[in-house]
Amino acid sequence: MPELTRRGDVFVLDISNTPDGDHRFTYDRIAALDAALTEVESSAGPAALVITAQGKFFSNGLVPELFVEPGYTASYQRLLARFLVTELPTVGALNGHTYAGALLFALAFDERYARTERGFLCLPEAQIKVPFTTGLAAVVMARLSPQVAHRAMVLSHRFDAVSALEAGLIDGSAPVEELLETAVARAAELAPLRGPVLASIKNARYAGVVDSLHRTEQLTIATDSEGATA
Repeated sequence: MPELTRRGDVFVLDISNTPDGDHRFTYDRIAALDAALTEVESSAGPAALVITAQGKFFSNGLVPELFVEPGYTASYQRLLARFLVTELPTVGALNGHTYAGALLFALAFDERYARTERGFLCLPEAQIKVPFTTGLAAVVMARLSPQVAHRAMVLSHRFDAVSALEAGLIDGSAPVEELLETAVARAAELAPLRGPVLASIKNARYAGVVDSLHRTEQLTIATDSEGATA
């Protein structure tokens, strides 16, 4: 389960299950991430949150077998909404492949840093026949330029660190052995921003996205003959 540690003003949340796992968003992991955010928000003074993992994957996203359960999509979207407008500055240290629901989660962070030598960022929903809900589409369109959002959502383009940085999908990159320290250092710079004013600004900036994320749509796996409804 995710592990929360602290380095001065910076909290580090490791979302791994095992170092060689793909860290998918199960019900338990969603609940644990939600609880970890609550714990950090309950702290006092300057603070920022770094989210990372171990191994080959940052995360491989959601669990398709759970799409049939209405509460699954809703709990995941509420988690994204919380991270998007939290009073904490948030920084992702994307240690490996960041696919589908994991990339959507990372787009809810204020900044993202990826490893330079391995790992891809991709929204493969068009390839795997999983339409975006209105809320999840809104996250992408709010955080990326229209051209990059089209490449990511419609064409399922796979970005490496170089192309992701050029596209504005990430804010920087570093060798994997330096990645976490790079993200922690940046988070420490942002920690004094923490507070209700930052939350108010985020809520104003992303009010429509948050509203869309709280709608009760359900993810589906469509066939080529089915309509693209979520």
